[in-house]
Amino acid sequence: MSSDEMTAAELRSLADGTDVAEAIARGELELDYDTAGKVPLPPPPETEPMVMCGLRLPPSLYSRIKTRAEAQGTTWSELARQLLEVGLTEEDDDRQVSLAALRRAIAHAAQQSSDAA
Repeated sequence: MSSDEMTAAELRSLADGTDVAEAIARGELELDYDTAGKVPLPPPPETEPMVMCGLRLPPSLYSRIKTRAEAQGTTWSELARQLLEVGLTEEDDDRQVSLAALRRAIAHAAQQSSDAA
């Protein structure tokens, strides 16, 4: 039986991947790639893909980042990315820096000087 001959309800009942694989193995379902049509590709991501990484922080540093992020209306991970970018950019002399990154660096320096006083 081909997928064209199966009812929509029968196809929905095969929604679990295990059921589909078993139906194909038994010969009850046949995939016809020629009539299936082309599947459109997903749109390209609007932003650069992110990589998950574990980061161990002392609780006091995590708390400071989280508090500052909440005050800025962003997430702690976004703020941490921004702070890392600013730190790395300072080491790269030939790289352009966004105005937002400069403002964050100035605010960070001002905060450190007021904390030291």
